[in-house]
Amino acid sequence: MNNAAQNLVEKTKSLFKWGGIIFILFVFLSLNPFVTIDAGNQGVVFDKLRGGVQTETLGEGLHFRIPFFQKITQIPTRTQKLVFSNDRSGKYAIGFNDSQQSRLSAASSDLQDVYVEAVVTFHIERTSVARIYQEVGRDYSAKKVVPQVIDSVKTFTAKYKVAEILTKREEIKRDVFEDLKTNLAKDDIILEDINLVNFDFNQQFKAAIEQKQIEEQKAEKEQYILQQIEISSQQAVKKAEATKQSKILEGEGIAAYNKSIQQEITSNVLEYKRLENAKKAIEKWNGSYPQTYFGEGGANSPIPLINLQK
Repeated sequence: MNNAAQNLVEKTKSLFKWGGIIFILFVFLSLNPFVTIDAGNQGVVFDKLRGGVQTETLGEGLHFRIPFFQKITQIPTRTQKLVFSNDRSGKYAIGFNDSQQSRLSAASSDLQDVYVEAVVTFHIERTSVARIYQEVGRDYSAKKVVPQVIDSVKTFTAKYKVAEILTKREEIKRDVFEDLKTNLAKDDIILEDINLVNFDFNQQFKAAIEQKQIEEQKAEKEQYILQQIEISSQQAVKKAEATKQSKILEGEGIAAYNKSIQQEITSNVLEYKRLENAKKAIEKWNGSYPQTYFGEGGANSPIPLINLQK
């Protein structure tokens, strides 16, 4: 065999060799041997060769898996949210979402229907992801969290009458939080918060409450009118009393003044006035003596006077 033929054989062998490697690599990559664990998740490994779910999980990032023998399931460990709607027309349904929705209703101690709108936030322990997946499954929120929330809300709402629930919201929230936190911790689920956004009631009760409010407002208005009338009456009485007191004081002042004047008119004052009148009479005398004298009878009994000249 000449050198040219030998070189051709060598090139053919090399081509098949690299072609086989590329084909094997292509087949291997098509089997998806790598998996990426997203942020806020843990990867649970199901290994057929090692007997099922492994206790160790995969953290965030790129990981290798054995095709056909290993299956990786991502479980969220970040904060999750459950939204409970008080929409009475909705159906009870739950899905595996970041924001899951469900209908939540309860009853008061006086057997009135109560519809609750609530938001629950929680997460699971990273070290318990594999166990939760193995024992409960990926739908652990529907199997564990939702029933516990409903049970706690029903339990503590039933301790109050329907008329007390709105004013006792913070107490109900506190009791539900403590109870729910304890129960969920048994399954390695960490409760972050629960917010009882709103309470709603049946139409008959709301109509009764509305009517009661109308009656209370009407009664308050009537009470206000009565208070204004009473105030006006009191003001009129006070004004009349003030006028009366003013008249009394005015009369007392006049009486006191007259009394004072009367006390000032003494015998000395009368004597002074007599002398003053006599002085005025002397000042007016023309020097001639009177011809008559009026006695006790006054002008009707004149008495002639005799002029005795020396």
